[in-house]
Parts: sequence; structure tokens; C-alpha cells
Amino acid sequence: MPTFTITVTDNATDRLGNIGPSARQALLNVLRPLAQEMGNDVRGRAADHIHTVGTKPGAYLASIQQGVYDKDRRIGGFVRSGSPLAHLLESGAHPPPHQIQAKAAQALAFTGDAGMVFRRAVQHPGATIPPYPAFGPALEAHRTEIADALTNAVKDAAQKR
Repeated sequence: MPTFTITVTDNATDRLGNIGPSARQALLNVLRPLAQEMGNDVRGRAADHIHTVGTKPGAYLASIQQGVYDKDRRIGGFVRSGSPLAHLLESGAHPPPHQIQAKAAQALAFTGDAGMVFRRAVQHPGATIPPYPAFGPALEAHRTEIADALTNAVKDAAQKR
């Protein structure tokens, strides 16, 4: 599952705790809009490739979520997708030829040249699914902005102390 996560942990949060209690909140306040912006960017990039995800592409776009967390000694922002298509679209795939067996019913049913066809199994010839990345390019596009925003949040929290 593609995931983009920024996490500030352990030693960093110990040091942030030393510069004032507002540091955690300052980081969360910065991470919220960054995660929202990244989520929108990822969804936009994924929508550009929507023709590749079959008959119900809205489910893939709806699976892209973003948010922040403050748990234990970790503060983070994330953008992720739980769609089973996400990793295929992000990285592409090269499945070898393989057999597809009927599982939910006794036979697979599909329309062929001769009309409705029922088979217990079919041979998939294998195919190359090209990559249509959304998470990686979005991260690269925002890398400097994210680093600068987090650095400035820590500096501002230190100055307010």
C-alpha cells in the first residue's frame, strides 16, 4: 500500500519538549495543511491516470486519505491508500502468464466472440502494467516545502519559549 509519512520521533521529540510545550502543537499545526495539500496532490495525479483502474475508479480515489497523528512519542503526517490497486498503479506490474480459476462460483462467466461463455478456468497471457505514480511525484514536488515548514515550526516554537 503506498504511504507517505512524515514522523518526528524519540530524540527529536525529547528535544522539542525541552524548547516548550507548544512545539508539539506547532508541528501538528504545520503537518495538517501539509498532509491536506499532499493528499489533494496525490488524488489529482491519480485522477490523471484514472482510465487505468477499471470500471469503478472512484473507489481508488476515495481510498486516498491524509491526516496527522500524535501518539506516544511520535508526531506525524500521512497520505496513504488502502486500495489493492494502489501499489500496481504506483510501481507497475509484470505478472507472468498464469491460470485464473473460478472461486466464488463453479464457473467464470464472460461474453466472448461466441456469446456468453462459462469456464472453470482461463489462461491469462501475462501483461505489463505500466506505472502511473502519484505518491512518489507528489512527495518530490513538496519535499522542500515540507522540510522548510517543519524547520520553521520548530524555530518559531523555540523563539516563543
